[in-house]
Amino acid sequence: MTDEELKSLVASLAAEGKETDKRLKENAEQMKETDLKIAKLFEKMGGIDDNIGYHAEQFFQNVFTDNKVFGGIVYNDIILNMKHSEEIEFDIFLRNGNSVALIEVKNRIHPNFVKKLAKERMSKFRKFFPEYNGYKVYLGIAGFSFSKPVLAEAKKYGVGIIRQVGNGVEIDATGLKAYKLEDKVR
Repeated sequence: MTDEELKSLVASLAAEGKETDKRLKENAEQMKETDLKIAKLFEKMGGIDDNIGYHAEQFFQNVFTDNKVFGGIVYNDIILNMKHSEEIEFDIFLRNGNSVALIEVKNRIHPNFVKKLAKERMSKFRKFFPEYNGYKVYLGIAGFSFSKPVLAEAKKYGVGIIRQVGNGVEIDATGLKAYKLEDKVR
């Protein structure tokens, strides 16, 4: 290969390298744009999910505000979104002289949430609300969609099911368990 051929080859390779660099920069810009579009899409989807959750919460809170009955027990007071610092919050808290009902609202319930409610959230209730020692504590889950595994878990833990039926709600309190604050859930 002559010097001139070598120079020509080097120049050709350099030009190809510049073209490759240009294409890589263009691809990187397109990927940034795509990432931004995906992030905006996830943000919108999260907003839709939040809106559905707020809708469910508002629906069931309105129902219990109008009719403070759960599991055949009449309650005198309702507290919506009762919380203790950032540690724990209950969507619907019903109270009378000797019992309370803790009702969580979800658009769609998953089986592991039932167990978490009966164990972890009940434990936190005991810890952060000692003024209810001696009260019977009933648990409920309100939602628009329940699978068979969720219903089975609810029965296992004695958690009442509240679901929308037409313009009202249906409460399945079959097997509803009264938790005492000294009870340990297995």
